Amino acid sequence: MRSPDVDPVHCRRRTWTMIERLRLIAEKHGIGGDALRELMELYECSLPRTPTHRIGDAHRDLPAPSAPEELRRRYEDLGRIGLGGFSEVREVWDRHVGRCVALKMQLPARSSPDDSARFRQEVALTARLQHPGVVPLYDWGELPDGRIWFTMKRVRGDTIGKRTAALHRLGGPEFVLALRRLLDDFRRLCEPVAHAHAQRVIHRDISPQNLMVGDLGEVHVMDWGLARDLGGGAAPALPWTASGPAAPDPSETSVRTRVAGTPFYMSPEQAHGEIAAMGPASDVYAFGSVLYEILSGHPPYTPSRGSMEAAEQIIERVRSGPPRPIENVARVEVPEELHALCRRAMEREPEGRYADAGALMEAVRDWLDGADRQERAVRIVEEAHREHRARIARRRAEADQRRAASRELLDRLNSFDRAQDKAEGWQLADEAAAIEQEALREEIYWTQKLRSALNEVPGLEQAHAALAEHYAESLLRAEAEHDRPAVTRFAALLEDHARHLPEDGRARYEALLRGDARLSLVTEPEDARVAIKPYEPVRRYLMASEERARTAIAPLRQLGLQRGSYLLILTAPGHRGVRYPVALGGDEHWDGVRPGGTIPHPIRLLRDDELGPDDVYVPAGWFIAGGDPRAGESLPRRRLWLDGFVIRKHPVTNAEYVDFLNALVEEGRAREARQHCPRQAPGATLSDDAPLAYAIDERSGRYHLKAPEVERALPVVFVDWHAAMAYAAYWAGRTGLPWRLPSELEWEKAARGVDGRFMPWGDQIEPTWACVSGSHPERKRVMSVHDYPTDVSPYGVCGMAGNVRDWCVERWSLDGPRVDRGIVHVEPAPADDTTLRPARGGAWISVGDLGRLAVRYAELPTKRHGVLGFRLARSIDP
Repeated sequence: MRSPDVDPVHCRRRTWTMIERLRLIAEKHGIGGDALRELMELYECSLPRTPTHRIGDAHRDLPAPSAPEELRRRYEDLGRIGLGGFSEVREVWDRHVGRCVALKMQLPARSSPDDSARFRQEVALTARLQHPGVVPLYDWGELPDGRIWFTMKRVRGDTIGKRTAALHRLGGPEFVLALRRLLDDFRRLCEPVAHAHAQRVIHRDISPQNLMVGDLGEVHVMDWGLARDLGGGAAPALPWTASGPAAPDPSETSVRTRVAGTPFYMSPEQAHGEIAAMGPASDVYAFGSVLYEILSGHPPYTPSRGSMEAAEQIIERVRSGPPRPIENVARVEVPEELHALCRRAMEREPEGRYADAGALMEAVRDWLDGADRQERAVRIVEEAHREHRARIARRRAEADQRRAASRELLDRLNSFDRAQDKAEGWQLADEAAAIEQEALREEIYWTQKLRSALNEVPGLEQAHAALAEHYAESLLRAEAEHDRPAVTRFAALLEDHARHLPEDGRARYEALLRGDARLSLVTEPEDARVAIKPYEPVRRYLMASEERARTAIAPLRQLGLQRGSYLLILTAPGHRGVRYPVALGGDEHWDGVRPGGTIPHPIRLLRDDELGPDDVYVPAGWFIAGGDPRAGESLPRRRLWLDGFVIRKHPVTNAEYVDFLNALVEEGRAREARQHCPRQAPGATLSDDAPLAYAIDERSGRYHLKAPEVERALPVVFVDWHAAMAYAAYWAGRTGLPWRLPSELEWEKAARGVDGRFMPWGDQIEPTWACVSGSHPERKRVMSVHDYPTDVSPYGVCGMAGNVRDWCVERWSLDGPRVDRGIVHVEPAPADDTTLRPARGGAWISVGDLGRLAVRYAELPTKRHGVLGFRLARSIDP
């Protein structure tokens, strides 16, 4: 089928194209008012004035309307406002009422009956559409030559085209705000057309130049010259018409004969001249094209550079297919919801578009309402971060400073020093606790504000992301503190917020919730066999599961495992098996890299001849120290690195200690032997004059146990720190190995493993699993080191939760041993240092929480006590 001819006037051909292009260029550069009028008049003067140039004739200067005397008496011509295809608009002064109005009049060259009929219809429909957004008519009439004129409100302001050009000269936040304002203008401009659609009237020439925002913020849809009444009725007769009955709507006789409208913004059916197919959805398409220009900065279709056949070219492109997607041409990022809204308005088929301008208006309003809520919600989040995050960080930093100052002051004092000497340290500790409470309150206010932002916009990513990160940190902290109810609570909250995040934002949290973790392990020798056994609670006792065990051969590279604690058994021919516990958090990689290193630290397997039968090897690696809120003097929770060491499975027994004393006697050091011999008493601190706990042979001076069968397997007690150090030196000399007392953090790792458990077997206190008060019905007393096999650590060290405490090698400090860049340093105290020494472990008199493995005791190095013994340790070369 032949495409309809392009109407030479309605499409404005070359002259219209050049006028339109000049106007666009002027708006782009902010040229308007008198300057724009002078520019247009200059262009008009440049047009050739030949008999064949009909459009040039229509655009000749008209200094004043050719009008009857009565029209000139009433209206004073103030100059041309605009010039169109078949009419011009002039600003005139209405002398009757004393105001400026706009007078629109047919051009002499466009005074045919069809043109006059169209003009009459514009007058009739404009008068009929009583709406604030439709420019009201004041007066109308007909000139002697049959041309129609009417006056209307003089609208002063900007076109949407001009405002769009100004919008795209902005950037950043200014652009976002200006876009919101312009979209609100766009929404309001849909209202007059929605009103027309409700009365079965369509505009058919919606364009940025026909959409105006007045100086007072009012909106007007201009130029209803192509409007059509879909109701089928003829335009009502004008009482002053001198040319007889109104002619029928010219569009009724123009089906598939010509194209009317502004090519840049017309719908496909309009471009094909299918007048009968045009309806409210055609105006919706035009509005969508205007929205396209608002969002992208240019019309949906633009002519080739330098093209003089722009109208025909644009119409052909409208007919052939949709424009490029906005997201491909917009110079700034625009919300996807607006893209979708514009795409729907510009669907090729009318049935796919919004039904009418009212539906489009509601869609834009919904987006703006959502954008308003979004803006408020984002502002709430920003305020929450600005007002509370900094305060939280500041409060916690202040609390840490006061806590550190308190520790420093109290660390200088002995436990028996006067209370008034400790008052300043106590005051600082109390202030730290109070400031911590303030930080907690700020954190509550912060989370409440984030939730209030979600009340505005339930899916607000910024709020969900902040809360997800907060609850992820809380979940990890609860796991570290073994707070199962808190773990459940924070996991549920994290899941709730993470699901609202985009895929790349929620992946880490999903891995954390699933418990995905990875394990890397390098051994020496490198092909060791690795049995991986997950810890599982069996009647509250954590057991390494044989049923769920899996095996692998080292090295392991990011082996996938679930969150939890595991016991790895490493074996290789000719080497002692190694117990290597690991603790994996959700989305965590246990890589075994030493601080300052870049590759996993090899786990060395010791040869059988490098370990004694009661030697327990604790491999190098990370572990959780401190962090038990119910343990007295517990260190703060930290993840620390300890180089490998060996610790004895049991405390030194009476039988072993008697051999040490007798070795001193044989070396002629009987006085030292007597000085280091335990004293006998029911548990008080003893002086050197107290009775000896061992019997002594008067002739040989050798020591022996008074009740060997009972006492030989009991741990030695009533020995001071100096005696324990002397024994360590004796055993080092006898074996040629660097035996000493353990550091208190070596002791803690050997007792707790690496997962921060509170007891050797898990987190629950059970008196029957260790030698503590209430563990047996008989009188409380020290027991054999071989009793209570349930009191065994993940590494296989026994008697850490009960029976006797162990002296440690360094000086006591509230902050514990020195840690540098995460590495624990073992620094034995000098023998002549008289300050306090740490002691660790539960004892046979311990009640309740006193047996928790993070409890720390401070004792004078000369103190002897019935619950104080010791065990040996030695370092392994890193």
